[in-house]
Amino acid sequence: MRQEEKKNTITHHSGRGYMLQLLFHIGLSTLVCMVLEVFFVTNITALTDYLYQTGDESGMVQGFRSGSVISILLYVLLGILLFSLTFLLLQRKNARDIERIARAVEQISAGDLETELSLEGEGELQHIAESISRMERDILELLGRERGAEQSKTELITNVAHDLRTPLTSILGYLELLRKKKGLDPEQRERYLEIAYTKAKRLQKLIEELFGFTKLSYGRLNMNVRQLDIVRLLSQLVEESYPSFEKQGLSYEFTANCASCMMEGDPDLLVRLLDNLLSNAIKYGAEGKRVIVRLRAEKKRVTIKVVNYGYVIPEEELPLIFDKFYRVEHSRAEGTGGTGLGLAIVKNITEMHHGTISVSSDLSGTCFTVKLPLRYVPEPEGFGDTAMEGKGGSL
Repeated sequence: MRQEEKKNTITHHSGRGYMLQLLFHIGLSTLVCMVLEVFFVTNITALTDYLYQTGDESGMVQGFRSGSVISILLYVLLGILLFSLTFLLLQRKNARDIERIARAVEQISAGDLETELSLEGEGELQHIAESISRMERDILELLGRERGAEQSKTELITNVAHDLRTPLTSILGYLELLRKKKGLDPEQRERYLEIAYTKAKRLQKLIEELFGFTKLSYGRLNMNVRQLDIVRLLSQLVEESYPSFEKQGLSYEFTANCASCMMEGDPDLLVRLLDNLLSNAIKYGAEGKRVIVRLRAEKKRVTIKVVNYGYVIPEEELPLIFDKFYRVEHSRAEGTGGTGLGLAIVKNITEMHHGTISVSSDLSGTCFTVKLPLRYVPEPEGFGDTAMEGKGGSL
């Protein structure tokens, strides 16, 4: 409401300024007209008196001396002409500016959004020109976002089609072998079934991850905020990940600066956030043989760091890590590949809790740092869904 009142005030002020300028020009034109009219009337009267005294008694001289209707009309017409010329001279800059604005608006309406419009000086017309230029920039930005959204949709379809097609092709291939080859020995049949089952589970995980990301990105997921012990939660998740650590030949270390830390948040979403970080570290840290998880509770926030010592992410790729569908080149193999949404989900859940996430990667390890406030402050009504744009990605 305040913003609308401010806009109305600015618009009203602009119109008042233009009216004052117009009234000033009218007053100045009137003053100039009166001075010139007095000058001409005085001189014409003196001239006619002189001609009459010299014996010129023509009708025109008699008419101007006696103030006939025709002479009065001529004086009025002269005044109108003087006023009009003076007013047009004062308004000629405004007229040129209006013409330039009209031409620019016509070009913009024809689709030319590169039209340059800049007027010299200050005033309402200059303000209008600036507003039109700002509108051009806004339209260009909007079109850029539209093109980006369209490109994102295309990438979505391409990535989803590729990621879903790969396991589906394997499933169909092994099922086809089982259907056609009736004489397979039980061991081989069991092996084919196991492969098809594994691929089907991977397909299920990809679909669930995609749907989960879509819900998070478009604000269709309601948060169930309550008190939870983040130290206990993270410790439990690390323990539950022991089989995965063991399978990858990884050792792990979990440290916290306190035995318990209560915070406000959605337990299910935080489990997903932390689980994705741990899974990411296990997948891509196998070469380093070690994963470190640290938790530090402070007065108003908690900081969680997950460090792996695997592949070093190139510095130029770090800003892209949280982009949806992004995966660094080495991670596209089937063994570590995914939808590229893991860290997208992590980033969205972090932002839903009004926290921040960052990443660093060098020879000392790849470290993901999540900072979450201990107290959750809900967004004002009507703004809850705007914070989630759907950006983020996975290795």
